[in-house]
Amino acid sequence: MNATATLPCVDELPALGPSVEQLTAEANRAFTRGDIARVRECLSAALELSPEEGELALALGHAEMGEGNVEAAMASYWAATLLMPKVASAHSCHALAARLLGRNSEASRSAIRAISLNPRDAVGLKVLARIHLDAGQPEAARQACRLVLHELPDDEDARQMMEEVLVQEALLEENLLAKQFHLKPEPAKLHRQRA
Repeated sequence: MNATATLPCVDELPALGPSVEQLTAEANRAFTRGDIARVRECLSAALELSPEEGELALALGHAEMGEGNVEAAMASYWAATLLMPKVASAHSCHALAARLLGRNSEASRSAIRAISLNPRDAVGLKVLARIHLDAGQPEAARQACRLVLHELPDDEDARQMMEEVLVQEALLEENLLAKQFHLKPEPAKLHRQRA
């Protein structure tokens, strides 16, 4: 056989595109440049090549969230939860996206799942804190924020929500006092009869 001869079928092969590794490397380079659109493009292509890769779905969710595409981020995060059901961050990221879209019951379920997998999951705890604040449940919000601040004392989101807890509690106390004042019957007036 001639050493310089080529295999006849090589020319007939379709051109191979980039591999998952090449696409993720390009996504990392694009992220360093701040080109989030290119990050999304590369991660989407990588996920098409390797749809069972939960880390790719999670990363794509982050890229979508970075671009403000919350619906798309939520879909990617949901895919990540299905591919990696025991990874807390997949559930807490899904919870955050659902919360931002106003889907609080879905957000609550995902946040609780994240916290059940990792009781220190700050994103899940903060999602729950926000849901409790919005529902006028300051004590539940306080508990979630305390757990975050125990692990991350400088977390600005948790600190802000703790301030909101204090405001809500003050308003609730004010309302309670106002109700007591208005609902409390006045003491009977004693009339003295003049003799």
